[in-house]
Amino acid sequence: MENKYEIDFDDFLKNFKKQISNKGYKNSIQKDYILKILFFMDEHLTAEQINAKVKMEYNVDIGIATVYRTMKFFEELNLVELLDIGDGVKRYELSIALHHDHLVCTSCGKIVEFTDDFIEEQQIKVAKKHNFNLKDHIMTIYGLCEDCQ
Repeated sequence: MENKYEIDFDDFLKNFKKQISNKGYKNSIQKDYILKILFFMDEHLTAEQINAKVKMEYNVDIGIATVYRTMKFFEELNLVELLDIGDGVKRYELSIALHHDHLVCTSCGKIVEFTDDFIEEQQIKVAKKHNFNLKDHIMTIYGLCEDCQ
C-alpha cells in the first residue's frame, strides 16, 4: 500500500504533542519513539515487536511495560486501532491510516492491506438496502496466502 497517511511525521508528532498537552498529559521521548515506529512500519505490530524495534532503531532500553502502558494510552486517545487475527494477539496500527481492509492468512498470520472501490460501493449498497446509515466498517478476509497454499 502506498502512502498510508495524508500527513507527514513531523506534523503528526506536533499535533500529537499538542493534543496530549491540551488534555493535561505529559509527553515522553519513549512515546515519540513508539509513534515513529508505528508511523514508518508497513506491518501491524505487537507490543513486543514495537519494543524490539525501538531498542534496535534508537538503541534505547525501553521496558515492555512502558510499551504496554503507552499502547493503552494511545488506545484511549483513539490514536491506534487494534487488529486481532483470531490468535489472541493484539496488533496495532495508527488510526490515521487511509481506509483499507485486510487479508489474513490463517496459516502463517501474514496480513495484507488492500483497498477496492467495488467492495466499498457494495458495502454502501448493502447498508442502504437494509436501511443502515453506514458510519464505518472493518473488513477482514481470512484465507491462505500464496506461500501457504
